[in-house]
Amino acid sequence: MALAISRDAQIAALYEKLHHRSAILAGLTPDTPSHAEIRRLESSTSISPKAVLIGAAVILLLIWSAVR
Repeated sequence: MALAISRDAQIAALYEKLHHRSAILAGLTPDTPSHAEIRRLESSTSISPKAVLIGAAVILLLIWSAVR
């Protein structure tokens, strides 16, 4: 449970940081370093494909052990 709370806190902090930077850097043109930083922050809040694969593997192992 602590891990989930920690992940939620991290996501909330990233959104707050993103909102703060977006307010400061509003109106930037694409391909500037600041615009790239905003894009990086936006993409960092999504779940990684590796985490999805690990989750799927755990679920499959649980199903396999329940059937067995």
